[in-house]
Amino acid sequence: MADISTEDLKTEINAILKTADLSVVSVKKVREQVEKKLNCSLLSRKKEFDFLVMDFINQQQEDDEQSSEEEEKASSEDEEEEEVEKKSAKKRPQPTPRKAAASKQKKKRKSINDSDSGSESDAGSDSDYEMPKKKGPKKKASGGAGGGGGGTGRKSTGFTRPYNLSPELSALLGAEALPRHEVVKKVWAIIKERNLYDPKNKQFAICDDELMKVMKVKRFRTFGMLKHLKPHFLD
Repeated sequence: MADISTEDLKTEINAILKTADLSVVSVKKVREQVEKKLNCSLLSRKKEFDFLVMDFINQQQEDDEQSSEEEEKASSEDEEEEEVEKKSAKKRPQPTPRKAAASKQKKKRKSINDSDSGSESDAGSDSDYEMPKKKGPKKKASGGAGGGGGGTGRKSTGFTRPYNLSPELSALLGAEALPRHEVVKKVWAIIKERNLYDPKNKQFAICDDELMKVMKVKRFRTFGMLKHLKPHFLD
């Protein structure tokens, strides 16, 4: 069997994990898929394989956090621009009917004088002599934002619909209801933020006191966390 470089191994792992459900996938299943594709055994490189899988998970977590920060920043900038435009529109003076009528008469007299004097300049379009229409107040957007989904009518699937969380999990995540994949994502973030990885085997996490109340075990496999979280989904 030809030697497989670390870079080739990393490419195969990333290709599988990009489309996998990280809440249920295991390192063993990923390794078996790679072994089948490359027609080889990777047991002798198990530690290296585990490290590459965890490296992908951590990188994806960082990318998700960065994307969220960029979206929040863009949304905040858009809101600030809208607020500036609204204030500018309020300060801009609107012509009164009397001033508009006087301006109309002045333009009309100028047009007649130019015509009598043989001027070839245009007298202006008909819109010059129309009374400016007052703009009505902007209608507020209908309550499409409420009711979840922005009125798209798209139904929540079992994977995306929010579940009511147990008091223990709710206290840990700071939310009373979340979809399963969001719960798994937040627990990953907690493990990374608090550096709860088992230093001897980073496929496992060692619970602190708060996480222990949820998982009910001191040490657990990170890829198998969903089985410990299931009892905390109340519906």
